[in-house]
Amino acid sequence: MHVGLIGGSRPDGFQENIGDSLVRMGHRVSYLGSTAPTRTGPLDGKVAALARSALPGLATRFHQRLVKAALDLECDAVITVQGDLSPEAVLALRRNGVPAALWFPDAVCNLGRQRMLVAPYRALFFKDPLLVQRLRDTLELPVWYLPQACNPRWHRPLGEAGAQRSVVVVGNVYPSRLMLLRRLHESGIPLVVYGARAAGWQGDLLPHQLHAGHPVFREDKARVFRGAAAVLNNLHPAEMHGVNLRLFEATAAGAAVLCERRPVLGDLFDLDTEVVPFGDVAELVGRARELLESPDRARKIGDEASLRAHAEHTYEHRLPTILEKLT
Repeated sequence: MHVGLIGGSRPDGFQENIGDSLVRMGHRVSYLGSTAPTRTGPLDGKVAALARSALPGLATRFHQRLVKAALDLECDAVITVQGDLSPEAVLALRRNGVPAALWFPDAVCNLGRQRMLVAPYRALFFKDPLLVQRLRDTLELPVWYLPQACNPRWHRPLGEAGAQRSVVVVGNVYPSRLMLLRRLHESGIPLVVYGARAAGWQGDLLPHQLHAGHPVFREDKARVFRGAAAVLNNLHPAEMHGVNLRLFEATAAGAAVLCERRPVLGDLFDLDTEVVPFGDVAELVGRARELLESPDRARKIGDEASLRAHAEHTYEHRLPTILEKLT
């Protein structure tokens, strides 16, 4: 198939990994662009987002360029990872014989104005099974549960396991994560944080020296995951029953992952032998100390997790589900 992709252009981002995997599967991929204009600065991006939210007509007109690109390139189908693609754009694709699917990568709090629910998608995929059940039962929409995935091209064991004797966090430091990290720091758990720094208004809630000062992508991210004594994967409070992308990338890289419990976790990985679950701060502190004090056990967990992730949780395992609905 010739698949057009709509999404952001961040390296090692959701769209890039989907496109890279589709190509390896033998498909042709065209990157159509993003639903949002290219940002020249943080303020510009926020102003543009507010304008699109307040004036849906602006988004409708802006998204016509994505439709035009898909038609000009003669795409067989379109996959978007951005939920704010206008219903009018999805309808225009459909009228021209180009089916579209949404694979939504965010927590339910980012559903926004929920315009994807009135768009004539061939299929919608969400990572939270509770959300899927509710949408299917009450709205009878073409929705399916589809967790996120890893890309073994980049997310694989690299470097020495547990070389960095600290618990690593890779990702944004939003307030709930910040407060959890603060509790861990106060409990004496050594931490290193990779990614964007916490917003300035959050002040000195977490010592600045715990931050590595930069994000990591692809093989560099895999090395950080593998080299950690453990990787913390606390989940956004708006993740109801599902899990996030970091779980699959970190396990694939051979990390011992401390993951917050969710109902699907045990369906994806064997608990305690492939991932280490926790339900509250006390349990997290205790399990983090166990992994810090037992590098051989942590390495074994990471090895088993990587085998499972590569065997069952790659993009090449997930994407046929989407392509089947688009054909």
